[in-house]
Amino acid sequence: MKARSRAAAIAFLAAIAAGGAQASPGLLLNADFEAGAVPGRACPASWSCSQHSDPHAFAFELSSGAGARGRFLKVTRVKPEPWAMAVQALPGADFAGKRLSLSVAVHGEALEGAAGPGIGLHGPGGRVLAHRKSLLKRGGGWRRATVEIDVVPGTERVECALIIEGGGSAGFDDVEAAVAPRAGA
Repeated sequence: MKARSRAAAIAFLAAIAAGGAQASPGLLLNADFEAGAVPGRACPASWSCSQHSDPHAFAFELSSGAGARGRFLKVTRVKPEPWAMAVQALPGADFAGKRLSLSVAVHGEALEGAAGPGIGLHGPGGRVLAHRKSLLKRGGGWRRATVEIDVVPGTERVECALIIEGGGSAGFDDVEAAVAPRAGA
């Protein structure tokens, strides 16, 4: 795991040196999707994209359009699979005992299912410790969705995800991940 984290850090620093991904304010990189595209890769710089079982069931592309500030991530289902997501991972030990918030602008006019942010907490061996999501159904224009989770002890990795479930397409933009105040604090 440490070797993979080091390799990811080296790859990120190389991308910055080469003019690729730039650090965005907050906890996530390329949270506004303005970094240049990575040649030969459909997923935006600094993000990992995955889908249920068919690796060609969803198309990931950087797009621009009305109501968006610059570019946004557009995810479209092209084959019948139930879900896809774009993810960034954070080191869990940095956030143990804290509450994390993940917020994203979602464009869902062409959405047939639901879309929005999700946070997953993973422990030793990748075991899922907890997860939360906040998905929006079809609706006009850009709307904001937010999810929060308390990071439990033993969390090794926090996955911040942009999720689409079902058909159609969804746009994601202006992602914000932050430490949130805990209830009663």
